[in-house]
Amino acid sequence: MPTQPSAPPRRGWVLPVVAVGAVLLVAGGTFTFMTVRQGSTPSRPVATPARPVASSATAPPQAAAADVCAMLDPAEAERLVPRAEINSSSNDNRGGTLVSYVRWTCEWVNRNISYKDVTRRREITVNVSRFDALGTTTAEEAARVQYNGELNQYKYGATHSDKEHYYSKPREFREIGNGAVARYQWTREGKEYWYSFGEGAGRVGDVYFQVKFEASQKKKEADFLSAESTQSITEENALREVKGLLAQVAKSVTAWRAGQPLPYHARPKPSPSPSPSPTRIPLPKACVNLKSLAAGLVPATEGAAARSKEGNSIVTQCQWWNDALPLGGGKVRWRNLRIAVHTFWDAESARYYLVDERSKTKFTESSRIGGIRWGKVEKLSGFGQDAFGQAIRQRTDTAQSNRYEIYALDGKTVVWVLFGGSDRPEKTPINAAGSELMDPKEAAAGAKSVAKALLDAL
Repeated sequence: MPTQPSAPPRRGWVLPVVAVGAVLLVAGGTFTFMTVRQGSTPSRPVATPARPVASSATAPPQAAAADVCAMLDPAEAERLVPRAEINSSSNDNRGGTLVSYVRWTCEWVNRNISYKDVTRRREITVNVSRFDALGTTTAEEAARVQYNGELNQYKYGATHSDKEHYYSKPREFREIGNGAVARYQWTREGKEYWYSFGEGAGRVGDVYFQVKFEASQKKKEADFLSAESTQSITEENALREVKGLLAQVAKSVTAWRAGQPLPYHARPKPSPSPSPSPTRIPLPKACVNLKSLAAGLVPATEGAAARSKEGNSIVTQCQWWNDALPLGGGKVRWRNLRIAVHTFWDAESARYYLVDERSKTKFTESSRIGGIRWGKVEKLSGFGQDAFGQAIRQRTDTAQSNRYEIYALDGKTVVWVLFGGSDRPEKTPINAAGSELMDPKEAAAGAKSVAKALLDAL
């Protein structure tokens, strides 16, 4: 039995239109009749190889061999940016007339880390630049000039903070490479923008390197374009983590310049394992108790049920479906009733799940994309401890229907109810153009009656 398609992942400050595209891809699965399916968990993203650097007859041969994505301790990188998407790139500036270098960059990014009632954002960026001699300037002198210039910028910034921009006093680490420095900064613009991070720079011989670490979190149900609930990394934590990153990069650069293997080794990646498939089961007691109500909403069907494990919950689903109810006059009716009971180990996990589901509606509430229109999210009283509902109209290649969905929290349990349908000419599919959509009031009333009965049965 397919579960209700989830909304696309939220991506921190990326505008909702990025996520909305994914909604259209999954929305069609809403009406699929109960079918046991198998899936697999995507393997963890791995580093994308850096783009080849153009060759140069005057460049040192070792300059084309930096693997920046392997220069951090993988355990530390995973701690700072869990399940990161890792990408690399390079910039060959060996044809410059003022300075000659090759820069390699690696980024570890995850802007959608779900934790309780907040979404966390984490990013690491590492730049490694190796300089060439140019004119009377040696390669090491060029790297030293670059590092000293950055150090002076840090010192200057520390004396020029204001209400909207803060730069900490630079913290120097002479024991790292041939010298390293770190600082913390934030930018604030009223309640709309709050951004902070730690950054640093260092040098080992003819190599100049930079690191940046950003970490923040925001309430899932906060206004999307407001930073009022944003918590960003503190100065103490940012400087501590940047110092660690600088030390790791310096250690790796030292080995790389000496032609030695890098000190860190990637951990073995687990093989993808199939996601547990829903198991068909007889109608559980809670669904049996709904049979008379379901028979009035979706006549002439016995219903079907399945059970599966999703995250830290056991999910029991039941569905009553009939897409060929005769109406006369060459027309048929489709009615679809689905419920899911998510049972968690503790009430806190159940509450966070409800918060997560409600937060996803902020991307689409009171909006229209393609053939799907989402109504306003309605807070419902008298349905457990917390509940909300939403009307959804769909005219797509997958289906044509009005439906109403409800999520309700009751202790360690979250229930989900969907009721919808439409009328259409006989011998046409449920996505037939010109289908007469179910009355939204009927869909809402049916869903609410089922949710109330289900909560009472539990």
